[in-house]
Order: sequence, then C-alpha cells, then structure tokens
Amino acid sequence: MGRIMEENRTPTPQLSVVIACFNGEDTLRDQLVALADQPSVAPWELIIADNGSTDGSVELARSFASRLPLRIIDASARRGPAHARNVGVAAARGEWIAFCDADDVVAPNWVAQVCGALQQHPFVAGKVDTARLNTRRIRRARHLDQASGLQPASGNRLGLPHAGAGNMALHRSVFESVGGFDEKLRCLEDTDLCWRIQLAGVPLVYEPSLLIHTRLRTTIGDNFRQGRGYGRGQTMLEERYGRLAPSTPADTPKALTSPRYGVPSPSVGQQLQQGLISVARVVRSLVTAKSLPGVAWRLGWLVGRRDHQQERERVRPLPRRHHTPALHGGSPS
Repeated sequence: MGRIMEENRTPTPQLSVVIACFNGEDTLRDQLVALADQPSVAPWELIIADNGSTDGSVELARSFASRLPLRIIDASARRGPAHARNVGVAAARGEWIAFCDADDVVAPNWVAQVCGALQQHPFVAGKVDTARLNTRRIRRARHLDQASGLQPASGNRLGLPHAGAGNMALHRSVFESVGGFDEKLRCLEDTDLCWRIQLAGVPLVYEPSLLIHTRLRTTIGDNFRQGRGYGRGQTMLEERYGRLAPSTPADTPKALTSPRYGVPSPSVGQQLQQGLISVARVVRSLVTAKSLPGVAWRLGWLVGRRDHQQERERVRPLPRRHHTPALHGGSPS
C-alpha cells in the first residue's frame, strides 16, 4: 500500500471512491468541487492515488481536506493508472469501490447513485456524457459507446462487453477475487478487468443513472498519442484472449480469470492480408473521420498496433531445433 500523504478520516465508510491522478492540476479542481457538492449518503471516502505528479495536483487536493472525506496516497512506485488504482483500493476502507477520473466531472447525486446500484449489483458501469465539457468540434472526433450502453465486444472472441474505469463501481471482494488491474497494461487495463470479472461469473451491469461528464483530448497530438496507446493495448488484449471462443459467456470456465493466451505467428499471406487491411483502415479513417483530431486518433490507433506487433516480433523466441537421433547403436541420450 502506498504511503499516506494526507488524511481526513471519517467513520468507517461503506464506499471508497478512488481517483488515479497524474499531473491533473488543470482539471482536478472541477472534479473535487463536484464531489464536495454531493448530498449526504452512507459514509464514504475519497482517495486520491497520486501517480507521481510533478505539478500542483497534491497541493490542490489538500486544499479540499476540509470539504471532503479525503485521503491522499502516494502511488508513484510504478507509472500507470492500473498501479495507481490498485494502490488506491489497497488503502481503501470501504467494502464498495468506485472509480472516476481526475479530468472528468461526476454528476449531482453520483455517489448516492453508486451506492444504490451496488446494493443491487456487484459490478456496474455508468453513462458517459461528452456534451458538457467539449466543443462540438471535439465531440465529432470520437464517439463513446458508453453514452448509451456498455461498450460492445471488439477485437476478441469472448463476446463480452466492457466499460471505462472512469465511471465504474464494484464490490471490493469482486475486485480482489481477480487480482485487480493488470499493471503490465498501460492502456485498456479497464477492458481487461471487465473481461476477467465476467469470465469469473460476475456480470457487468449498465446503470445509466450513474452519470459522469468526460473530457476528450483536444489537440491533434494528444489524440494521436491516445489512439496509439489504445492501439497497442487492443493488440495486447487480442493476443491474450484471442483463443477464447465460447458460444456464450456462461460456457467459459470460471477458472479462466487470468488468461495468458498467445497466438501463432501469422503466415506471409496473413501478414500481407493484415497489411492491406491496415491500409484500408487508414483510407477509411481519412474519408469517414469528421475532424482532424478524429483522423489523428485513428491513425495513432493503427500506429500503436504496428508498434506492438513489431516489438513482439523482436522479442519472439527462436524456434527450438529438433535433433535427429544418432543412427549408430545405442539409445539417444
């Protein structure tokens, strides 16, 4: 568990809200104001898991200590939101855990809605709105499926939906039963968590009453970098889950909670086919994207896939040589 940097303890909370924060000074205030304005519900706490911020994020969070049941945890031992959230959960005192992000804004009554949802279901995700915090031009760059339901299965054969950790809540026992977020994943660690939990037999339920307002990336460079991270993450998940193909989620053994499945090396023909598909995706992105940030995000996604595939080829072990037993007398040793 990370070192406690600031603490304002409340009676033993039912709910712990965890925010992974890295250099979030520009946006964190809006989120903290929204959380401070939540109406009184069952005892709850807010944990800021600081992932090594070098700006004024920690000082800004401390300024809300009198307005929030706040705890600030040092989660800088390893970079990435997966590690920060895991450290936050390890420090949490509640039996229910909810996640939101430092650059978003929860809606009024969000905390109360989370508590109500977790009374009914052990694993839930909520609605994401992009209208409040983004211009029309930026909204045209990306469509978020979670605005109207769970994100559909894509890039895998599991047939399982998923959701972003920016608006997700679950029972602590469920989180711990699958080992939390995979810290080797720098992106789409929330997708991986959703799949592992569902493979363990716990359904993911969409609760539209859990509403957050999310910020999209605004610059071409930021969209490209985000798309690149998602492309790398998607490729890693395809490799991990590619061989799981149940006809329904219920057909999947519960033991498969931490799958590590590789895929065979593609043939030359398959590589050529993949190359042509990538070119077609680039062309389609340029034609169908409604803004330059949207094009940048899609191109970044394709570059991320290529980067991971090339890295995988560089580290692929050489095939073992098969030695022919000696033809002279005696058994080969």
